Amino acid sequence: PPSASDPSPRGPRTTARRLLIAVAAAQTAARSVVTPVAVAPMATPVRCGELLCQRDSYARAVSTVVVSCEPRAAAAAAAPGNGKKGKGAAVPPPPLPEWEVVLGDTVLFPEGGGQPSDAGTVGGVQCSRVDNVDGLARHVLSAPLEPGTAVDVVLDWPRREDNMAQHSAQHLLTAIALRKWGYDTTSWGLGDATSFLELGTPEFTPLMMAELEAEANEAVKAGTAVAPSWHSVADVNEGRVPGLRKSSKPLPPSVTGPVRVITYDGLDTNTCCGTHVHSTARLQAVKLLRVERAKGACRVLYVAGGRVVSLLGSTFERSALLASKMSVPQEELLERYDENARKAVEHERAAKSLAAEVVTLLGQALRCRLDNGERALHVHRPAADADFVKALAASLDEALAEAQGLLLVTAGPGAG
Repeated sequence: PPSASDPSPRGPRTTARRLLIAVAAAQTAARSVVTPVAVAPMATPVRCGELLCQRDSYARAVSTVVVSCEPRAAAAAAAPGNGKKGKGAAVPPPPLPEWEVVLGDTVLFPEGGGQPSDAGTVGGVQCSRVDNVDGLARHVLSAPLEPGTAVDVVLDWPRREDNMAQHSAQHLLTAIALRKWGYDTTSWGLGDATSFLELGTPEFTPLMMAELEAEANEAVKAGTAVAPSWHSVADVNEGRVPGLRKSSKPLPPSVTGPVRVITYDGLDTNTCCGTHVHSTARLQAVKLLRVERAKGACRVLYVAGGRVVSLLGSTFERSALLASKMSVPQEELLERYDENARKAVEHERAAKSLAAEVVTLLGQALRCRLDNGERALHVHRPAADADFVKALAASLDEALAEAQGLLLVTAGPGAG
């Protein structure tokens, strides 16, 4: 894995400074080269829970062997909800053929525990997803591979790094909320832009949000070690794993073990199949965004890792653009908004007052036309809302009834 701290060139001497710069450049270049980890060819694949991606979350490539390759069923390959139903609806094109490939081992994580699957390439063929099917990692590929073929599996690292950061942040936030307030995490979700954890409490105040965020970022700064370990089903179910979270549910009979357990040193120990950072320092930062109430629980939305920087950048850009359009510094946006809102209320009141005057004057003119014998009246206003039409009609109710007249009011562009 990349080093958590790279040397920075310092010191008064130019020679020493250049030497340190050269060392740092060499380290960066070395990290940019993905060297596959070699594993021995095997007929029996490594099962989910002990895959290379779960033994080492920072392994980006592996040389392995194709164990099996089968065409993927058309029903599984078809995206749910494609096309419209009903007579005359367009028929969606048939899904492109796909193959499910089982490998000796893999650095591509199969979807599980709320974490999406990885993507990458297998033998140069694009892998769109990986599924855990009966304990085997099945790679969904766009082309077949011959069983027994040696292949390099290369991970889409940016995607993994992002997913791993959001997942690890969830574990960290869950552990703090449980220890601090006794709130269990009932569910969580990893979205394209934000993620959430759902806490089993009907109330989560702004002060609690601030405390949770502050403690999470203190743990990030502390660089707490994160490591996997493997245990028997009996040890997990009977509580013989040191520090195992008390809220951990008993494993179902379908789980035979060994069971993967993730430990955040001094913070949390829990069963988990997903990928995690090696140290909380790799999270960089955790930012809580808002709370949404959901059926007696509170959903806390957050971002972590590179998403924090990305969100800060996009938010700043929007703020700068808005400030430019409003001709004020960014620091004065709220003041300008309040001023504009106050003026808008004043303008609305003035507009309503003027509309009432127009209704009165127009009503008088229309009554005169009724008195002169007209029975069908037509009024067209280029700009008039429903309130204006209702007010005008109400002002003429009695006159129209007495004259047995008809009023037609139109609005919009043109002459009516």
